[in-house]
Amino acid sequence: MDIRILVPLLFAFLLGVTSAQAAPGKITITSPANNATVSQNDNVELSYEAVPGPDGDHLHLYLDDKRIDVLHPMKGKADVGMLDPGKHRICLSINTRGHVATGVEQCIDVISK
Repeated sequence: MDIRILVPLLFAFLLGVTSAQAAPGKITITSPANNATVSQNDNVELSYEAVPGPDGDHLHLYLDDKRIDVLHPMKGKADVGMLDPGKHRICLSINTRGHVATGVEQCIDVISK
């Protein structure tokens, strides 16, 4: 077999195996719990832990589909602020250095009273 054909095929195979074995990202929001009730008079603090995956660089924090913060620590707490009465959705998403979402996201709903 011609080595000029074999080398690119081998390289493509190895690249495919490496990509398939790359660990995907993951986000875990530990508090507040999903569907928790929070006081409208208190700041809501989000506790989280994230594994960025191969392309992830930082997290975006969203409240009701509006980005409210960019987080670089992959584990910690983030201040969401005081919430108006009603149901709210809080989300974290892993993003690349160019602020493009990688598709890894975790959301919770909270009810402020």
